[in-house]
Amino acid sequence: MRTPTIIIFDVNETLLDLAGVRSVLVETLGSADRLAEWFLRLLHGSLVANETDRFRSFESISVEALNAMAHRFGLELDPSRADEMVAAFRSLPAHPDVPVALDRLRQHGFRLAVLSNGSSVGIAMQLENAGIADRFDLVVSVEEAQRFKPDPAPYRVALERLGVPSGEAVMVAAHDWDIIGARNVGIGGAFVSRPGSVWSVPDPPPTIVGDDIMSIAEQLIETGLPPGQ
Repeated sequence: MRTPTIIIFDVNETLLDLAGVRSVLVETLGSADRLAEWFLRLLHGSLVANETDRFRSFESISVEALNAMAHRFGLELDPSRADEMVAAFRSLPAHPDVPVALDRLRQHGFRLAVLSNGSSVGIAMQLENAGIADRFDLVVSVEEAQRFKPDPAPYRVALERLGVPSGEAVMVAAHDWDIIGARNVGIGGAFVSRPGSVWSVPDPPPTIVGDDIMSIAEQLIETGLPPGQ
């Protein structure tokens, strides 16, 4: 019998559907089409926080991104909208493929973990509200490292908490930067090509690529080992 592999999942977009924040963006910015720009601004804020050593919660940065966009479009932002954004972020639904795929991986002996840029409280609420909290053996927030992915620090914290070397783990994400960050500390990768998710960095994509978590799960079960770097 093979040794179970550790599978570390990103959360937002990978497991959960960001469409849940569209209604807040419509009410605040007048269009759901601005979701992509808001998320990019959110990521920009996290990277700037890393570079300037000014860590703060992902939720705080999400509100900062919302404020910046409201200012850009000349809109007055009701303070209650910030609370609505955080609430929406914590209530995102799981993609339909996720629960069954996670169960299948667990049935095949894989240990499952989460590594997210969200706060510890935020992640716990997200997973609970999405109905998948009980599928994971470990949940790690970047708060523990005070650095956002793809900085190496949160990945190392996750490995330390899991008690395994990097070669026994694989990072599953719908974002290339999550996987590149994992590779930099020796963790393998599996890319979920959700709609709108494109591998855009010069490094080659992982061997394991799939349209959803079930596709990724079947490939991991077939190989029985973490994919190569």
